[in-house]
Amino acid sequence: MCVFLRHLLVVAAVAAAAGCSKQPEARRGSPVLLDVFWQSMGGRALIWSRDADAAIAPSVPAAAIEIDFVFDRRLDGERIEDSDGGVPVSKPNPPVTVGWADAATVMSDPPFAASVFYNSIGAFGPNTSYVLVRPQLVGFPSQTTINFTLDPGGLTSAYGEPMDGPTEISAATAPLSIVSLPTGARTVPTGFLAPVSFSTRVDVAARAALLAPFVHVAAAGTPLGFTLVADPGDRMLLYVAPAACDGKWPAGVLVDMTFDAGFPDAFGRPLPTAVTGNFMTSTTGATTDAGCD
Repeated sequence: MCVFLRHLLVVAAVAAAAGCSKQPEARRGSPVLLDVFWQSMGGRALIWSRDADAAIAPSVPAAAIEIDFVFDRRLDGERIEDSDGGVPVSKPNPPVTVGWADAATVMSDPPFAASVFYNSIGAFGPNTSYVLVRPQLVGFPSQTTINFTLDPGGLTSAYGEPMDGPTEISAATAPLSIVSLPTGARTVPTGFLAPVSFSTRVDVAARAALLAPFVHVAAAGTPLGFTLVADPGDRMLLYVAPAACDGKWPAGVLVDMTFDAGFPDAFGRPLPTAVTGNFMTSTTGATTDAGCD
């Protein structure tokens, strides 16, 4: 009898332990889209919300690194992303796609592409999950309405219930701008490469000949030869360098740089107004101008 009772107690204990370790079931019902955030290196901006009183950003930086679609519960991740040996991989036809009005006729080189992934961790609040869109190369076109199309059949609960929310969401990017360039006539070596940073990618490596006519370099009104050089790791950064034939700016002069209105980003969107900068070269160095005449 005691052996029988001990057996029952062991069975009950095992059952209780199994019950305690069982994970809660996923919530039933359509996943509700709560918010959409535009993530850039400058921070996070809200571009859509279910809350009618939420403060929506009127425009956002074109250099987004991620757009997050936040839901009130977990989704069926297998409908959103694939797996390659345990590593998440974007589907060939993801449930969120990106476009803009003239994307079919005006496109960057290489063309814009985005990957779509899923994260079930409640980073935006208890029980939330989010779908993230990441440009494969950082940067959207400037001053453009970016459209996101959501497929309810790919954004479902664990039980196949389709999302509750709009299937089209848009955000307006800010105009192209120059974020930084040399100013203040600081003294630099005659071989100085002047860094110029933009608000989205300009892809100078493939487009130097197209961009050069919008750039002017001079000393005391006399044009200087120059070349535009790409940064190997940042498509939003270029360098204004002395002409390759000499490799030096004239010594002891103030070098002025002008980027004309119309200078295009990688998608052909223009710089709205001209921007100027300058730097002073050292008194030791080249004695000829950068044109190598």
